[in-house]
Amino acid sequence: GVPAVLDGCSCCPVCARQRGESCSALLPCDESSGLYCERGHDDGGASGICMVLEGDNCVFDGMIYRNGETFQPSCKYQCTCRDGQIGCLPRCNLDLLLPGPDCPFPRKVEVPGECCEKWVCDPTDDVILGGFAMAAFRQEATLGIDVSDSSANCIEQTTEWSACSKSCGMGFSTRVTNRNQQCEMVKQTRLCMMRPCENEEPSDKKGKKCIRTKKSLKAVRFEYKNCTSVQMYKPRYCGLCNDGRCCTPHNTKTIQVEFRCPHGKVVKKPMMLINTCVCHSNCPQSNNAFFQPLELTSSEVKI
Repeated sequence: GVPAVLDGCSCCPVCARQRGESCSALLPCDESSGLYCERGHDDGGASGICMVLEGDNCVFDGMIYRNGETFQPSCKYQCTCRDGQIGCLPRCNLDLLLPGPDCPFPRKVEVPGECCEKWVCDPTDDVILGGFAMAAFRQEATLGIDVSDSSANCIEQTTEWSACSKSCGMGFSTRVTNRNQQCEMVKQTRLCMMRPCENEEPSDKKGKKCIRTKKSLKAVRFEYKNCTSVQMYKPRYCGLCNDGRCCTPHNTKTIQVEFRCPHGKVVKKPMMLINTCVCHSNCPQSNNAFFQPLELTSSEVKI
């Protein structure tokens, strides 16, 4: 009922010694259970007892926590000690569940008697977006850890890219991530084009119901807000289905595309390139209902 391991000569399989059992070079401990052989001094260290390999303790705000111990430094966070390192996860979901497009100027307020803050919508546009950057670790929650060191205890959180805002033509998709030095939740935006708007009718070529992925036959320049890409590309597009299913990107990558705008201005924008598409029946009712227009002045927009 215990794992078989090779003896100290790497010759014969033996039963791995368990916690509290005697061990030696020929009778190794069960390392898969985190055991090691604590050698004695009586026989020159030839034999010993299998002991649990204890990880380093953690010190947090003057308190010592054992390896594997979970604790809550405040009602907003739950932390775990892992071999001397502390990782924390937010217990409030506000940082990931961002307000929707109908709330363009969100603001978090404290609710009396409750730990987690709640979103409120500011009806005016005199709120500066950058004023509400969401830190996954705030100074009051890290209990004494300096803000400049917040990245040391930062648990990376990145959502998947959302669906493209347009089923044809140039649109955009978004995601939320705290992959930065400040460990702040920021919304990133990239351009995307699932397919050109011409030839929207599905092809009946060879009786196929769906054409998943098709590559542009000729090199094209991308257009965005009266700007044209400097380079030409042969992008892949998602096809169309004549059986009611949807065809959407499955595997994508993000590249930086350089656009030349009127008056000689040149800007770089992150843009999705499609590798593969997939056909499915989980079709959104209206993609545009889930997005709000954003001025793509930067690939990162702090909320």
